[in-house]
Amino acid sequence: MIKTIYCLAALLCALYLLDGNQNSARAAGQGIVATVNDIPITSFDIDQRLRLLEILGRKQEGNDARKTALRLMIDEVIQIAEGKKYKVNATDKEIDAQMGRVAKGLNTDAAGLRAKLQSQGIALSSLKQYVAAQISFARILGGKYQVKVKVDPAEVDKKFAEVKQDLEKKVSTIMNDPRMKAVQVYTILEIDLPVEGDDSMLLQARAVEAVQLIRNFKGCGTARAAASGIFNVKIGKQIDAVAAKIPKPMKQALDKAGPGKAMGPVRGPKGIQVIGFCGKRTIQPPKPKYELPTRQQIEAAVSNEKYGAAEEKYMKIMRKTALIEYKDPAYAQP
Repeated sequence: MIKTIYCLAALLCALYLLDGNQNSARAAGQGIVATVNDIPITSFDIDQRLRLLEILGRKQEGNDARKTALRLMIDEVIQIAEGKKYKVNATDKEIDAQMGRVAKGLNTDAAGLRAKLQSQGIALSSLKQYVAAQISFARILGGKYQVKVKVDPAEVDKKFAEVKQDLEKKVSTIMNDPRMKAVQVYTILEIDLPVEGDDSMLLQARAVEAVQLIRNFKGCGTARAAASGIFNVKIGKQIDAVAAKIPKPMKQALDKAGPGKAMGPVRGPKGIQVIGFCGKRTIQPPKPKYELPTRQQIEAAVSNEKYGAAEEKYMKIMRKTALIEYKDPAYAQP
């Protein structure tokens, strides 16, 4: 009899494990990655949320982007449940009004926002949940937890000094970059007198013509006039070359000739070549511009930081009372 009972117990245990495995397999097949108080969140939901966050200017990047999106959705389910529990949940009218404000912030209207969501394959319900959770959580913080953020003027002064110091440090780093140093630039002009083949007589004749061109050259703007009467002269575009990168012999020759003069003739890849020296100048990269935020903006930033800290503090408390189960171990979070 006892043996029979043990066999029956073993059979029931096996059936339970089999059923559990089937449920897990079913959840995995449906893409369920987690449940919050028996409400499922699927991989598809996370895909939609990532696209929604991008539209809202909160794009998540990196290897943990999906885990972050899941964490946000878990919090939203908890916030909405708590809102209903304390009867401070958002009404449909309030949700629609808030969605209208979201649309305005994105420079569109309700219809435009719906179209934008649809184009990205995002269900309207995803945004509604996001908005409803925000409203509920704000009321819970202000009601149940009596959160009231106050910003002391000294805190604003401290934050302003930190922001200013940070900006000045970044500007200093940029200005100390070697690429920000002033550079001297030489502008030159390549003038070719083409010669087909290696006929020495023809090359000599073209060299004589090149000397005539050099004699008539009075600056890069006169190159075409200087080549007047000479057959088949190719005048290239003016080229800017950083002085430090010009071969030393050529730079010395340019400096000796001086701006507005031409050098040559020399044997070039296309025949006989003349180099016109158009001029030189010093280029100083522009100093980066930055604008310090206003005191009002700093105060808002400090207030947001404090409110964010309060949100996380009380969200931790609310998470402890929720039944969160991760169906996919890859998404498990502390």
